[in-house]
Amino acid sequence: MAEAALHFARLNQSNGTHKRDIAPFLAILDDLADQVRAELAGLTLQPDLAVDGDHQSLPVDDKEAEPTIDQVVRALQTVIAERNGFQGDAENYDDLANADLMQVIERKRGLPVALGMLYIHAARRCGIAVTGIDFPGHFLLRVQANGKRKMIDPFHGAISLGPAELRELLKSFSGLDAELAPQHYRPSSDIDILLRLQNNIKVRALRAGELELATRVVEHSLLIAPEHEGLWHQLGALYARLDQDHMALGAFEQFVKRCEDPLHRARIEAVIEELRDRLRQDGVNKDPIARTESSVSGSAAKDDTGSTDNNDPIPLFPDQ
Repeated sequence: MAEAALHFARLNQSNGTHKRDIAPFLAILDDLADQVRAELAGLTLQPDLAVDGDHQSLPVDDKEAEPTIDQVVRALQTVIAERNGFQGDAENYDDLANADLMQVIERKRGLPVALGMLYIHAARRCGIAVTGIDFPGHFLLRVQANGKRKMIDPFHGAISLGPAELRELLKSFSGLDAELAPQHYRPSSDIDILLRLQNNIKVRALRAGELELATRVVEHSLLIAPEHEGLWHQLGALYARLDQDHMALGAFEQFVKRCEDPLHRARIEAVIEELRDRLRQDGVNKDPIARTESSVSGSAAKDDTGSTDNNDPIPLFPDQ
């Protein structure tokens, strides 16, 4: 998943800039995993089996030395947060760099979901079960080992959060009357986590007025979630704001194909008709021959994409 996030970070760059190689960043991620593996070996090593401080004499997956949940959490904290200094960026939380995994690795600062990917990558490489949790307002991780679970906060050095801390966190985001419920522990799939990171980039790009970047981010998000109707709706709106009516039409048509809400679908169908009318008019205004034929015979004009009867969605990724 972290590798996919690095590819997104590369794709999200402007077409006019040099695309950065992700290999050095992958090497850093793998090194973090190796450090966690070595740390676990040290934590689970039985003293009477140690030989000259050789922490590799007892494999981590030995059933007699399987790490406890506390040892796993401690290893992650020691390696990623303490030794390598990865922490949440509370001072510049809305900085676009906090959602770009390349820059997160370079700056060692980021958003909860971006930092969470570092922990997920390292843990899974070591055979540790870890799940992203879509907690209200704050991305968390659930680590499992030896039949036990713990919730950790990647933004704050992977500190453990018990029921009291989780309740306090929930109330800070959802109000003092909020109480913990099963839905607050909803696990996130890898695709959900990637989309959450991309959405953070999109939101920050929109705040900065960078419509082209926001559009690229949504386009790339659709590569892993082509049936996500909300993304098609967002893409259509962004294309429209960029005055790319053909592309907006194609995106909105894709949305309508997937939308199950009749009211929402009807509203976008009205937008589609408006776009079609605008494109027809643009075709008449730009083509003097078509404009003459229209005035003489009243026949339907054609724009530079072909017949107005051809309403096939415009391909959004023709080079893919």
